Amino acid sequence: MTQPDEWKSPYDPPKPSTPDATSGPVFDPGSAPTSASDQAGPPSPYQQPYEQPYQQPYLQQPAQGSEYQQGSAYGPGPHQPQPQPPQYGAPYGYAAPPEKNALGVWSLVLGILSVVMLFSCLVGFLAAIPAVITGHLSRKAHKEGLADNPGLALGGIITGWVTIGLTLLAAAGIAVLFSIPEFREGFFSETSSSY
Repeated sequence: MTQPDEWKSPYDPPKPSTPDATSGPVFDPGSAPTSASDQAGPPSPYQQPYEQPYQQPYLQQPAQGSEYQQGSAYGPGPHQPQPQPPQYGAPYGYAAPPEKNALGVWSLVLGILSVVMLFSCLVGFLAAIPAVITGHLSRKAHKEGLADNPGLALGGIITGWVTIGLTLLAAAGIAVLFSIPEFREGFFSETSSSY
């Protein structure tokens, strides 16, 4: 058994030794174990070559231009733009609706209400006239870019005009009926006899 001449670090690569053919491999306690290529038999898939140093990537220094030099997550660096606060009046991430969309909604609601009032109590024109007015105001706002619901306004205009037209037809029909003397006498005699 041979003694090493000087102290060796166990991390230094081993020096190749020349073992005797009759005695087998020489074991030197001061040197590191031999690699898989120097040992007899197939190499083990679980052994790494001795020459590859173990690297820990999380201990390495950051590269040039990384976020540690320009700024961290706690604040922007000198070359990063300042974050802008969200705008008031609209939820974050959503655009605010146009300011005159309510006109189209009101036009459609009043138009539907006018049809219901026409067939229930014959006064649908009271809701039909505001439905037409708000519908035309909403269409004008859409042309100016202040609203984006022209379909609702169109629905309110159509239902409003239909209600106004049916009201005028009913009024004309009643006027024609009362121009007939027999209908007028029969109507008044029927109402006077009921009291």
